[in-house]
Amino acid sequence: MQIAVYGKGGIGKSTVSANLSAALACCGKKVLQIGCDPKHDSTRLLHHGQKVETILEYLLNTPADEQRPEAVLMNGYNGVGCVEAGGPRPGMGCAGRGILTSFDFLNKFQVFSNYEHIVYDVLGDVVCGGFAVPVRRQYAEAVFLVTSGEAMAIYAANNILQGIRNLNQKERRIAGIIYNSRGIGDESTRVYAFAEAVGLPVCVRIPRSDRFARAEREAVTVVEQDLHSEEAQIFLNLAHQIEAGLELHEAKPLTEEQMEHFMRGEAPMTIGRTEERSTVSRTCEKTEEFPKEKVLPKKRALSDPFSRVPLFGCAFNGAVALAIHVKDAAVLAHAPKSCVWFSQNGFTAYARRGFYERGILYPAFIPQHFEATDLTMQDAVFGGVEHAREKALALAAKGVRTILAVTSCIPGMSGDDLTPLKEELKALGCEMYLIPTDGVAAGDYNEGMALCYKTLAREAIDRNVEPEKDSINLVYELTWSSATDQNYQIIKAMLDGLGIRVNCRFLCATSMEEIHGFLRAPYSVMARDDVLGEELKAIFEQKYGCRFLDGTFPKGFSETTRWVRQLGSLYEKESQAEALIAREKARYQERIQALKPNFQGKKCIIFLNRPGNEWLFEVVEDLGLEQLAVFVAGKEKENNAGWNHRFSAKWETDQKKLVQAIKELPVELILTSDRSALADVPNHVTVIDLMANERPGFLTGVEAAEAWKDLMGTKMEGRWKRDRILFEKYYT
Repeated sequence: MQIAVYGKGGIGKSTVSANLSAALACCGKKVLQIGCDPKHDSTRLLHHGQKVETILEYLLNTPADEQRPEAVLMNGYNGVGCVEAGGPRPGMGCAGRGILTSFDFLNKFQVFSNYEHIVYDVLGDVVCGGFAVPVRRQYAEAVFLVTSGEAMAIYAANNILQGIRNLNQKERRIAGIIYNSRGIGDESTRVYAFAEAVGLPVCVRIPRSDRFARAEREAVTVVEQDLHSEEAQIFLNLAHQIEAGLELHEAKPLTEEQMEHFMRGEAPMTIGRTEERSTVSRTCEKTEEFPKEKVLPKKRALSDPFSRVPLFGCAFNGAVALAIHVKDAAVLAHAPKSCVWFSQNGFTAYARRGFYERGILYPAFIPQHFEATDLTMQDAVFGGVEHAREKALALAAKGVRTILAVTSCIPGMSGDDLTPLKEELKALGCEMYLIPTDGVAAGDYNEGMALCYKTLAREAIDRNVEPEKDSINLVYELTWSSATDQNYQIIKAMLDGLGIRVNCRFLCATSMEEIHGFLRAPYSVMARDDVLGEELKAIFEQKYGCRFLDGTFPKGFSETTRWVRQLGSLYEKESQAEALIAREKARYQERIQALKPNFQGKKCIIFLNRPGNEWLFEVVEDLGLEQLAVFVAGKEKENNAGWNHRFSAKWETDQKKLVQAIKELPVELILTSDRSALADVPNHVTVIDLMANERPGFLTGVEAAEAWKDLMGTKMEGRWKRDRILFEKYYT
């Protein structure tokens, strides 16, 4: 039989486990005791305190093809097999992961099959998946809870029941309570009352006795010290109960509120539900229930798809994808090889796409220095700080002056702390910025990017740089779009026309020198506007007193005209601004006149999933289109990345109205920023997806309309048509 002994740290689990193993061995059984505690002292009393090599120490120092189970298996009193799982150094690695690794090792060599009884001595509480292993279906068949009458011991016992219930909802796995008396006050009343409340028997009571202390000083069990003693007989009786067959029970923990009432002695000691009470240990005559829990309003769960934006990847991936835009910094990915491959494949995809489709290589997506620590499962147990240190020092030796260290899930679980490494590198003249995304623990792809943005905004800006009059910062450009470079060239051309240079692109194809010198520019402009953009802007304004232009990158002739005049006023370049506006106005009007014959008098419907889009209404009016209906289904101000509104009541209402309008009105053209709102559209109606046509600058509307014209005059064969052309060009 496989038996797990659980309880609060320091409650006497190891003493109980060792004496139980010794007693079972005295009954003529082959017994194995496994210590599931990094302290590796569970089996000490069975082998008289000899030094034992833990499984994890053995795995760390022994090649896989040389590993043997007998190297970690020691025979103790009466032939009891003794194994210690061990664990990483205190404060390093993940002990729970170590337990999982140890059990994998024992299973690999089928160690369990050689014994009739296996006793698991498990650390503290069911705190994580690793320490919960013994109560999973394929291991412990029976669980004993060791407790005294002390409050924390009973709290721990209830938490263990909660953990077991979570793992096995209705399965009967609990053998009962082992009451290890501390000899304090009326603890017996409390222990038996708790047993009654959770419907469990008290299998044995171990009295407070100096014999246990004397045995521990001699590094033996009381069973070995004096088999006929009263204390040894307790464990022999328990062994006989196990041999005769234990009655097992469901885990029925008290709720937090019920537990609080129980510990204050304010309620009768019953189970607190309508379930049956145990007949083994009754100390109370009344059958009243604990006060019922308050019914709280239901909140949306994280798993509710309507309560969050969709996931595009983990936070580690998002942080790496942004960090590689800092051209003169090295990115150190403290992560497994698989995570690193996923990230590299992601950010290089933009470079490959640009090369295959346009013959253009985007340097921003090819980092100069990208190193990875390639963590393994062994590092998950023992920590991988040394790998990070080795890689970072090698980069510093190459002359790298800045390292952006991004951590994944495994360092987050094992507790790797790279702060001392940061200080060590600083002494070598290399600055390290830590971005502890810890994979999915920190959120999704967008949240990883946010952490990278905010870390560099808070830590990498030099307050002591000298300001330069005719410069500006561009903040929060879209880094994962192939259109970003084209949009930048449009903005840069307008700035060049005003005699204003770009000081820093935060963070897009930039450098640490430009980031350090962010405050050289007297003004900054946001490329786009969403919640993260607002948070980033607030950091610059509140921490550094930065000043921002109104709005974001302008779109359309009127909005861009106002934006250029604002720049002219702020930078004292009014004459240059007016000259630029005049030149662009002539170009705009010339191209509008050329387009008018294709659009004038055509009837259109506009469906937008967000407010704004002044440029659209401007160009529709200038082209002479007749607006039959306009729907703006978005909220007044978006509160996320533009996803949740799609499922709002207003969106659904407007979408229904749109479908009805298409049926009833003589529409020829539909302009929409949300193609998903459309289902069946008549063949004579052209649908224009606006998302692909939002270039900044004076000519946003004109360039969009020129694309509409081409689309209206094309007999579409399917979107695969362009793919076929590209395939034939590059692959055949």
